[in-house]
Amino acid sequence: MASETIHIGGDQNMDYQMVAQIVEGLRKEQKTLAPFNARLNMHTEVRTLTFWRAIISECLASFIYVFIVCGAAAGAGIGASVSSVLLSTSLASGLTIAVLTHCFLHISGAHINPAVTLACFVTRLISPLRTAMYIAAQLGGGIAGAALLYGYVFEKL
Repeated sequence: MASETIHIGGDQNMDYQMVAQIVEGLRKEQKTLAPFNARLNMHTEVRTLTFWRAIISECLASFIYVFIVCGAAAGAGIGASVSSVLLSTSLASGLTIAVLTHCFLHISGAHINPAVTLACFVTRLISPLRTAMYIAAQLGGGIAGAALLYGYVFEKL
């Protein structure tokens, strides 16, 4: 068998530069998508400001998400039609998750959901400490959002 060489472009140097630029772009994207350093030990990670900022942002994002989506669904109890409740709830859910992801992605990864956090832990994208704190913050934010909505809706009735 004869060895064959496939020549794609006229300038090999240009091909190399294009591949190098693509690889560099992917490396930069990888750094922005995974800002967490799971190699820090727990004592060091707890003392960083970015850790606590991420915890607070997860709590706030869960609070906002539950408040808006459950608020959109709260119309079912006050005489709205089923189709309007379904439409408002689905639009509220989709738009809210898109906006929250855009706002909180660079701070904490915008998990918002404990299932997403658990998946990131299993794939080793975040540390065990960060996982536990994210889940606690998300549950706390969700409960607080539901409690505020409950107080607001039943105060009006």
